[in-house]
Amino acid sequence: MAVSDDATAEILYTSGTTGKPKGCVLTHRSVIMAAITGALAVKMDEYDRLLMAMPIWHSSPLNNWFLGACYVGATTVLLREYHPLHFLQAVQDERCTLYFGAPISYLLALQMIPNFDDFDLSSMRAWIYGGGPIAPETVRMLQARYKSDRFYQVYGMTEAGPTGTVLPPRAHATKAGSIGNKGLPGADLIVMKSETEEAGPGETGEIWLKADSMMQGYLDDPEATRQVFCDGWYRTGDMARIDEDGYLYIVDRLKDMIVTGGENVYSKEVEDALVEHPHVAQVAVIGTPHPDWGETVTAIVVPAPGAEPSPEGLSRFLQDRLARYKIPRIYHFVDALPHTPTGKVMKYKLREMF
Repeated sequence: MAVSDDATAEILYTSGTTGKPKGCVLTHRSVIMAAITGALAVKMDEYDRLLMAMPIWHSSPLNNWFLGACYVGATTVLLREYHPLHFLQAVQDERCTLYFGAPISYLLALQMIPNFDDFDLSSMRAWIYGGGPIAPETVRMLQARYKSDRFYQVYGMTEAGPTGTVLPPRAHATKAGSIGNKGLPGADLIVMKSETEEAGPGETGEIWLKADSMMQGYLDDPEATRQVFCDGWYRTGDMARIDEDGYLYIVDRLKDMIVTGGENVYSKEVEDALVEHPHVAQVAVIGTPHPDWGETVTAIVVPAPGAEPSPEGLSRFLQDRLARYKIPRIYHFVDALPHTPTGKVMKYKLREMF
C-alpha cells in the first residue's frame, strides 16, 4: 500500500519543561528529512558505530541519530538506559564512534566514575551534545578530560523534527557556548526583535525557524498550533543574542525570563555565573512571586559533593559578575533538580515547589 509523504509517521511529545507536554504530528517527510539532517551534520557513514544511551522515544535521539544511522547503514549500540559506567564501558568495548547526549550525561561520567581516565575513548570521532549549550569553560574542561576536540553542539526542538543548527568542532575554539550561525541543510532561521523587525549584531530576539522536517501541528490543538506559527515560521520561544560574526547565543526561554522591578533578567545568565562557583554542581534560576517587585530572582542550587555553600557567599561571588538586580535574593539548596529523560530541567516543577 502506497503511503503519502505527508501521512502521519509519528506523534512525539515535547519535553514538557514549561508545562504539559504537547503531541507533535510529524509526517514521513518530516522524519526522513530529520534523519538526513543528522547524518549530514556529523558526516555519518556505514562505518560509524553510534552509541544510543538517551531515551529513544525523544525526537533527536530517534529521528536525527538512530534513524540517521539507519539511513546511512551505520551500526547502533543501544543501551537500555543511560548510566555513567555503562556509557563509558560501551564506548570502550564496542569501539563506538558517535555519541549524542544531554550535557549532564557528559558531566555525570566525570563526577561519578572515579577511574574515568582509565577508559579508552579513542575510537570516538564525534561527541554530540544538545538540549542546552555548555558554557565555554565547561567545554574546554570536557575537551581536556575526554581528550578530544571533536565536540558538536546541536540545537533544535521536537516541533522541528528536530532540525535547527550545529556548532561544529572547528568553531568551538572561539565560539563555544554558541548554537551556531546558520540553519542546518533543510532549515532556515531568523532572530526577531518584534513581529516585524529582525535583530542585528549585538541585539537579542526570538529565534524563528523553518525546516523541511517541521511538524504539521500539535495533536488536537489547532489554537496552540496557530499561536506558534507566523507566516510559515515556527516561533521557538528561545531568546538569542547575535554576536558580530552572526553566531547565536541562547540567553533564555521567553517563558523563563524574570521581570523584577521592571528589569528583565535572563535566568540562563545567572545560572552560567553561579555554576562557575566551585561549590555549585548544578543550578536553576526561576522567578518567584513578589508583592512589590513582581518577581524575585530565586536560585535552586545543588551543592558540589562535600560542599556547603551559603547564600551570602554565593551572592558575594556574583557581585563582580552580574548587575545587582540580577543577583538572587532567595536561595534553596536541594539534593537534585527535576529533569526530563533527556536531561532538561523542569522549571515548572520548581515553580510549583517554591
